[in-house]
Amino acid sequence: MQSEEKFRYEEHFKTSKFICKCAIKLRLSDTTLASACVLYHRFFKHCSTTEYDTYTVASTAIYLATKIEEEHMRLRDVVNVCHRTKHPQSKHLEFNAEFWDLRDTIAACELLMLRVLKFDVTYIHPHKYMLHYLMSLSNLFHRRVWETNPISDVAWAILKDSYLANSCLDFCPQVHAIAAIDLAIQSCKVEVPLSNKAETVWWKALYNNCTKETLAHVKNEIVEVYDISSDVH
Repeated sequence: MQSEEKFRYEEHFKTSKFICKCAIKLRLSDTTLASACVLYHRFFKHCSTTEYDTYTVASTAIYLATKIEEEHMRLRDVVNVCHRTKHPQSKHLEFNAEFWDLRDTIAACELLMLRVLKFDVTYIHPHKYMLHYLMSLSNLFHRRVWETNPISDVAWAILKDSYLANSCLDFCPQVHAIAAIDLAIQSCKVEVPLSNKAETVWWKALYNNCTKETLAHVKNEIVEVYDISSDVH
């Protein structure tokens, strides 16, 4: 990865982490968090960080995502949480000039984001597929093995982390979910029962259009998120 490209990657990685921190403080769902990250990454597919402040765009993405996922938050709360997260030593914003400037900036940026994305802000999440796939897989494992290994928790954590990089925009939602589960299974050092005897590999049984090459590619992209995170402070 070239130095300039790596710098941009790390910059977006940091800002995506900022989105995650804000989402946790606002108690947003995983799907709203995912939508916010997707909106942020899609925006910067079209625009440059030299033209727009990444944290302003991130704050706007959070606010717009709450509307898209019908998890409505007051703009005032989004402004305060994002400001405190970016400036942890600062005090709670009063209704002063700084607050209204931030509020108006996010409101204006929301319209800009919608125009840049041509008002196409719908997104098919892998989360519903993940839930279905995990339920199906749990039936294959012995109950004790499934309960003593945090496959489900690890898979959800991996899925959430995968949104830190813009590579998530290129993933098919079904394969995205399967890749997170497969990485979780590998992390827990377990094997899907009867894998050697089954005519069809488990991930192919879950999603017939999934190929070995595509799955490997998505898994490698997700692993790269963890590789680059060690260099980001």
